[in-house]
Amino acid sequence: MPKKVVSVAYPTIPIVFLGGIRADRRPIYNTMGLAVTDLDENVRTETTIKVTDNKNGIKFSLGGKLIEGKRNEDTINSIKSFLKDKKIDVGLEIDSTNYNIKGGSSDSGLAALFFGLNELLGTKMKTAEIANYAMRGSESAIRSVYGGLSKIVVDTPEMHGLAVASAKDLDAIRIFTVYFDYPTRITADEIHAAIVKHPWYKHRVQNIPTWIRNIESAIKKKDFVTMLKNSEDNIRNAHYLLEDVGLRVRRKKIMDCWIDVEEMRASGLRAYCLQGGGNLISIACLKEQADKVYNELVNRGWSPLKYKVAGGPKIIRRG
Repeated sequence: MPKKVVSVAYPTIPIVFLGGIRADRRPIYNTMGLAVTDLDENVRTETTIKVTDNKNGIKFSLGGKLIEGKRNEDTINSIKSFLKDKKIDVGLEIDSTNYNIKGGSSDSGLAALFFGLNELLGTKMKTAEIANYAMRGSESAIRSVYGGLSKIVVDTPEMHGLAVASAKDLDAIRIFTVYFDYPTRITADEIHAAIVKHPWYKHRVQNIPTWIRNIESAIKKKDFVTMLKNSEDNIRNAHYLLEDVGLRVRRKKIMDCWIDVEEMRASGLRAYCLQGGGNLISIACLKEQADKVYNELVNRGWSPLKYKVAGGPKIIRRG
């Protein structure tokens, strides 16, 4: 058993937007998401885990700084639960560092953590079990554990993840991410609480299986335009409901960029918005049009970063 491992995992964006959770943080309906990174895979969470004497307990830090509060407590409790389940009595020193992630990082952080623990402690967990531990800290961490395009299934007794398409399967897709310097972000909990208030929310839930079925069918046919159309339609619907109850997740500059993408599409470029919340917007297109989409975004005054679909977590060092 190694004394140290360094694992990496990649952040995710929604394809079928998660909106609405139960009291136990179980999503109300099935969702889908993509793991993403830049072309050199420098957008990532990197987690270093060392085995220490068990009397040292568990130390968890972010970027070399020990953290306190509920986030630290929840993370350590999830690790303790894992160690208890596996009947392992060791001390651990863990440091998680995010590189170039401008949006949420809980998905990739938890994926890198439990993927690394599995390797370090030789617990031989399969992907589904790693995902079960990771999602205790973030209900959407499954997306980062599986990589590529994955689905979170909640309409079964046990919530679980399914791999829909790998990063290789989706190599025909390119993603451009535009960041905005907003001082604050609307939290996921605020989004969940707001969207369920809309009178048409039940109609959205009823349509989720159709969106998912269309996306999965399109991928099987390698019809990525239809996949992206359905993804944007789902995201747009969520934003409309949120905005109609007074929660504007797409702030002005994000909305300006979204409108530009729609104008670009009207001119013949097959570009689609997959996300438009927090401090960023993600725009996807086919690789064959990527250069034209990128140049058009730049000409319209945006500063897009070139992204691709990412794979699942991996170990980059052992010691």
